[in-house]
Amino acid sequence: MATPKWVGGSLRRPFMLLQARNHDDPMLQHEVECFAHAMGLEADDLVVVNAVDRLPSSAEVRQVCAVLMGGSGDYSVLDSHAWIKALIAWVRDELVLSGKATFASCFGFQILVLAIGGRMMRDYANTEMGTYDLKLAPAGRDDPLFSHLPALFRAQVGHHDRAVTLPHGIHTLASTPACPVHAFRVGHLPIWATQFHPELGIDALRTRYMHYRALYAPESAGIAIEDDPFLSGLRPSDEASLCLALFTRWVEGHERELESLNL
Repeated sequence: MATPKWVGGSLRRPFMLLQARNHDDPMLQHEVECFAHAMGLEADDLVVVNAVDRLPSSAEVRQVCAVLMGGSGDYSVLDSHAWIKALIAWVRDELVLSGKATFASCFGFQILVLAIGGRMMRDYANTEMGTYDLKLAPAGRDDPLFSHLPALFRAQVGHHDRAVTLPHGIHTLASTPACPVHAFRVGHLPIWATQFHPELGIDALRTRYMHYRALYAPESAGIAIEDDPFLSGLRPSDEASLCLALFTRWVEGHERELESLNL
């Protein structure tokens, strides 16, 4: 397991990044770099496991301080692949029921919705691609992470599927008109999820879009890059990236508490 190089030496254990991407997807490494950058880590501070191949053991989960779940350019949580069904059950059993510190974005957000008993739908009519203004929900004003964000903040977004319902007791933290559930926390557990991508800044989303352009924006096939309205419409989203930095700070504090208790 990688030795973490946290500034100040506060990190006792590395983070785990659970990916869901094909082996030949160049966004595999790009995603690792994006999470590391947004969290102030080095890439080798992340233990990476690809759920397409396998799921981590309980022992592996205990050896990390928190779990991150990212996007998946080629898959939907509504696909019938056996590994997706297994991932939903694994997230429920290994993360939610144990209260493991977790931050999930996009595909990871959608997996978590299903793991806690919520409902997802495919909604092409309300597809969101690009930089969007998100509104902080009332529950977000008291949240350890989202209370640090302004009432209206920008985020990088890319999804066709969206959450329809969440179980009783799970409160929405942020929304857009087309996607009422853009972020939530699982009760009082240290488990947060965002439909938007806090790990992606404007340049990273541009890179991601260029790779998936034919898949997500087939109408752009005959448009020159310099004339692509998607690219010209991108805006900075530093406020959204703050979510991951704050999650990192929360985990660092938790690790210090464990250290003081000699756990």
